[in-house]
Amino acid sequence: MKFDLLDFLKLGLSKLDFDGQLELSWNKEQHTFTIEITFVMEKKARALFLDMTGETSPKPAITFVDAILLYDRVFFDPRRVQDDYLVCLPFDGQKGWELAKGEALLTYLQILLDNSQSDLIEFLNSSDSSKITLFELEWSAEEFSRILAEKRQVQDKDYWLAYPKL
Repeated sequence: MKFDLLDFLKLGLSKLDFDGQLELSWNKEQHTFTIEITFVMEKKARALFLDMTGETSPKPAITFVDAILLYDRVFFDPRRVQDDYLVCLPFDGQKGWELAKGEALLTYLQILLDNSQSDLIEFLNSSDSSKITLFELEWSAEEFSRILAEKRQVQDKDYWLAYPKL
């Protein structure tokens, strides 16, 4: 059975080891997929926490959300929304994505989740408010490219994960 891009993403995301939530949505009209990443963590040491809007929260837990956008490079222009996402990654219309790129995304996403979860724990548990002043996820294009190159060396370059049929 051949997987399309949607099937591949659903299965791959379900296999990632992550204590938070990963939610996949498909916008058929815009030809995009969004992978929403949600961390929910208890804060211990910081008595005062400011969010990006400058609001404070006395709650013992915080929710941190970011997202990855996959878009059809022919149909969608990400420039107007790219600041709203951790990264915007293109696919090739109905042809979709090469398998190596999909596998590189899942491999790098697992690394990103692991590193970000430990960074967020450190951020929330730090009693030295001057040590870490901002938490945000950071996408490394270089690391993703390195992983993609490794996957391409061992994958069939002609295998593509097609865009789902409507």
